[in-house]
Amino acid sequence: MAAAKNTTAKSAEAKAKSTEFEFKGETFVIPAPMDLSDDVLDVIEEGGGERAIARAIVGQEQWATYKGLRCTIGQFNDFLDLVSEAAGFGDSGN
Repeated sequence: MAAAKNTTAKSAEAKAKSTEFEFKGETFVIPAPMDLSDDVLDVIEEGGGERAIARAIVGQEQWATYKGLRCTIGQFNDFLDLVSEAAGFGDSGN
């Protein structure tokens, strides 16, 4: 199944399409991998953790939406997996 996810992410990247997913009744939209903010690279380069990277990927407005959902740590891990896959990074490994 990992190959299918990878192929899907590569296909989305090639088409430069954003990816949507639903989480706890809210819709999140992640830009195509090559359209992500350069800030994502800064966070990664600076050694930011998964939470900082997820925040950089989804952006300030969507992060506020996520925070409003009052999630548990386990739910954050589920959210992170969805964000990582949508951004073309595959499963976060959690």
